Amino acid sequence: MSVEATTRTGPWGRLFERLAAARDLHSRAKWASAESGFRALLADLAEFDPGRLDAKGRAQWAELMVRSYLGLSNPVYALTGSLGEALALCDRAAEIESRVHDPSMSCLIFVQRGVLHSRSGDVRQALEHLTEAVETPGLNGHRDLAIAYLNRGAVFGMLGEFSDALRDYEEARAHAVALGDPQFVSFALHNFGYAQYTLGDLPGALRSMEQARLAAPDQDDGIPELGRAEVLFESGLLADAEQLLSRAADRLARAALRSDHAVAEWFRARAMMGLDRFDEAQAQAAQARRRFERGGQRSMAALARVLELEALLSAARRAPGRYPLATARRWARKALVVAEAGDEAGPTFGYHPGHTARLVAARWFLLSGDVDAARSVRAQMPRTMTSAPLTVRLQHYTVQAELAFATADRARGLRAVRAGLGLLTSHRSRLGSVESVTAAAAHGVDLTRVDVEAAVRTGRPEALFDALERGRATFAGTGRVTPPDDPEAAALLTEARALLVRARELGADQSGEREMLTRRATRIQGEVRERSWRHAGNAGAVQRPVTARELRGILNVRDRDSVVANFVSMNGTLRCVRVDATSVTAVDIGPADDVVEHVRRLTADFAMAANDLIPAPLRAAATASLERNLKALDAILLAPLRADGDLYVVAREPLLSVPWAALPSRSGLRTSVNSYVARGRTHARPTGEGKLLAAAGPGVRHGADEARAVGEQWPGATVLTGKDAVTEQVRKALATHDVVHLATHGQHDADNPLFASIDLADGPLFAHELDGTPLPGSVVILSSCEVGGSTQVLGGELLGLTSVLLRLGARAVIASVAKLSDELAARVMPRLHAHLRETDDPEAALAAALTDVAQPVPLVCFSSVEGLTAG
Repeated sequence: MSVEATTRTGPWGRLFERLAAARDLHSRAKWASAESGFRALLADLAEFDPGRLDAKGRAQWAELMVRSYLGLSNPVYALTGSLGEALALCDRAAEIESRVHDPSMSCLIFVQRGVLHSRSGDVRQALEHLTEAVETPGLNGHRDLAIAYLNRGAVFGMLGEFSDALRDYEEARAHAVALGDPQFVSFALHNFGYAQYTLGDLPGALRSMEQARLAAPDQDDGIPELGRAEVLFESGLLADAEQLLSRAADRLARAALRSDHAVAEWFRARAMMGLDRFDEAQAQAAQARRRFERGGQRSMAALARVLELEALLSAARRAPGRYPLATARRWARKALVVAEAGDEAGPTFGYHPGHTARLVAARWFLLSGDVDAARSVRAQMPRTMTSAPLTVRLQHYTVQAELAFATADRARGLRAVRAGLGLLTSHRSRLGSVESVTAAAAHGVDLTRVDVEAAVRTGRPEALFDALERGRATFAGTGRVTPPDDPEAAALLTEARALLVRARELGADQSGEREMLTRRATRIQGEVRERSWRHAGNAGAVQRPVTARELRGILNVRDRDSVVANFVSMNGTLRCVRVDATSVTAVDIGPADDVVEHVRRLTADFAMAANDLIPAPLRAAATASLERNLKALDAILLAPLRADGDLYVVAREPLLSVPWAALPSRSGLRTSVNSYVARGRTHARPTGEGKLLAAAGPGVRHGADEARAVGEQWPGATVLTGKDAVTEQVRKALATHDVVHLATHGQHDADNPLFASIDLADGPLFAHELDGTPLPGSVVILSSCEVGGSTQVLGGELLGLTSVLLRLGARAVIASVAKLSDELAARVMPRLHAHLRETDDPEAALAAALTDVAQPVPLVCFSSVEGLTAG
C-alpha cells in the first residue's frame, strides 16, 4: 500500500504530514534538519503498540516506520559518509516490512539500497537492487516509481548505458508529471537533459535543464549548476563552465553532497586544463581524488589521478626541457600504475580510467623519447573507442597521430588527424550558434598542434600550409542557415537596446544611472547568450580545407603575380607559408612580440590622429609615429614576402588588427585578409548592377552626407538617415541586398565579442542578432570606428561583427581595425563605391579609393580567395 493511496485522517494524517515535511527537507539537501525530522517521527511512532492497532492502523504505522527509516538513511549517509550505518537503517525498515508483507514496502527498500550503493560507487550492486524494485510487482505510486526510475537511470549513466538511462528518465518524467510535484518534475527533466548530453545532443540537454530550472527555481544544492557546467564543458565553453563549476562546488559543499562535490572539482580541473591553468588544474584534480578516495569511489579516484598526471604532461609539453627524460619516463610508469587500478575499478559514466591512464602514459613516453614503450602501451588499448566521451576519443586520435608521426608513418598519422577532425566536424554540426561552433575548437587544440608540429618537422612548407588549413576549416562557417525561432531572445535584445539608448542620452552628471542601465543591459545580453547555446545546428556540410596544391592551381590560372601569405605563430616566432603560382616557401618573420608591440602602437596612434579634440601639434606627432610604425611593420611582415601584386593574408590575432592596405608597399594594390583560406564566388554579379542600401547612424558628423553620396553611386539605391535608419531595416537589408554600407559608429566588445555593435537610430544592432541569417554573397562596408576588430577565443577562432558577417556568407567585409575619423570616411567612401560599382571587386575598389589619400586609413578588406569555389 503506497503513501499516495492511503487515506490519511486524524493522527495518521498529521504523522504523514510530518513525513512529507522531513522528505522535503531532504529533497532540498537540508540534511541536519531532515535527520532531526525523521528521528523525531520515528521516536513518536515507537510509542505505538502495533498489536493494539486494527489492520488499517497497523498498515499505516508500518508504512510510516519503513518510509521514515529509509528517509533517515539519506541524511545519515550525507552527514557521516558511512554506507554501513545507512544500510543498517534499511535493515530496520526490512524488519518492519516483514511483519506486514507489503510488496510496495519491499520494493521501496530495494530502491533505497540501490540509491545508497550508487552513492558509494558500487554501481553494479545498485543496478541489481533498483532493477529488482522496478521489475517486481509492488511499486504503484507515481512518487515511488519516479524515484526508482530516476535512480536506475543515474546508475545506467554511471555504467555508460546512456540509451537505457534516457528511457528510464522518460519514465520518471511521466510519473513526475502525473504526480504533479514540481521538485520531481525538475529532477526528471534535469536527468533527462543529462542523458541527452551523454548522447551528444548538447543544445537539447541545455533546453531540458532550463525547463528543470524553471520547474523548481529555488533548488540551491548545486546539482543544476553542475549538470549545466558539464554540458558547457563538452561544448567547449570552458571559461563559462569553470565559473559555473566554482559556484556549483560551493553549493554542493554546503549541501554535503560529497560525491557530486568531488565531480564538480574534477570537471573544474578539466576546464582549467583547457584554459592552460595547469598548476591549478593539478591541485584541483588532487583535491577531487582525495574526496573520491574517502567516498570509496575508486573509478573516479583513478580518473582524478590521471588528470593530475595529464596536467603535469600539458605543462611539460608547453615548456620543453622542463623535465629530464628520466623524469618523464617515471611519470609514464606512474600512469601505468593508475591504469591497473583503473582496470580493477572499472568504467564510470562512459569513462574507462584504465584507458585514459594509458593514453597519458603513452604521451609521457613519447615526450621522453621512448617510442617503443609508447607503442607497447598503445597496443594494450582498444583500436577504437566509439562509446567513449568526445574528449577521450579525441585524445585517442591525438595519441595515434603523435605515435605515427614519431615512427615516421606520416600516412597513418594523417589518417588519425583527419579522423579526429571528422569527429569534431560531427560534433560541431549539432551546435547552432556561432559562439558554440567557435568554442568547439577548444577540444581540437592538442590534435591540431600535433598535426602542425609534425608538418614543421617534415621541412615541407606545403605540409605546414595543409596542416594549418585542416584545423581552421573545421570550425569555419556558421551553425545554422536559418535564424532561430526565439521571440523571447528578440524581446530581450530589444529591451537591452532600449536600455543602452537611455544610457547614451544621459548627461555627464548622470554617470551613476548610466552605469546602472549599462549593467542591466549586460545582464540581459548574458541571458540572450545563454539562450543561443540551446539552438540546434542545421548548417549541413562543413567547408573542405584548401590545400597548397589546389591553391597553386588556382593562382596559376587566375593571376600568376598573386601571393597568399599564411601566417602562424609558433613558440614565440612568427612564420609565414608563402604561396604563389610556381612555389610554396616558408619564411621566418621574427619574434611575434615585436609585431604585437607595433600593432599596439598603431592602435594608439590612429586613435590620437583621428581625434579632433586633441591639439594639432599632438595629432601631428601621432601621425608621424603612425607612419613610422607602418613602415616598420611593412619591413617586418611584407619585405620578406616579395609581394608585388595581389596579396591574400591568412592570419589570426594580432595580425588581423594590422591595417594591411595602409602599409606603404601595398599602396594601390589589391589586399585581402581572412582567418583561414576561405572559398568564395568568382563572379558575384554583373558589373554596374547591384542592390544597395546605405544607412547613417546617430552621432556621425558627416554620416548622412556620406550615405547620400554613396547612394548616388548606385541606381535605385535605398538611403536611410535620421530616424529611418533603424535596426530592423538594416537587419533585413543585410539578408537581401548585394551591397550594404553603414556610416555609423560602432564598438567591438572584446569581452563579449558577439555583442559587437553598430549604432542606429533605435539603438545598437548586435552581431548576435544576425546569427543564423544567411547573407547573399554580399559586400558589407562598415564605415565605423574599430568595428572591424575581433577577439580570438580559446582554440584560436575569432568572434566579432566582421567574422560573423563572413561566417554568414558575406563575400567581403570592408571595415576599420582602428579609429577612423568621420571626415576621412566621408571622403573615402564615395570613391570606394564608384570603383566597386564599376568593377564588382571590393579589394581593388578599396585600393583605388585609398590611392593619393594623404593620411593612413585603417580600412581592411576581409574576403575570400577569388576563384576558390565552395565544395
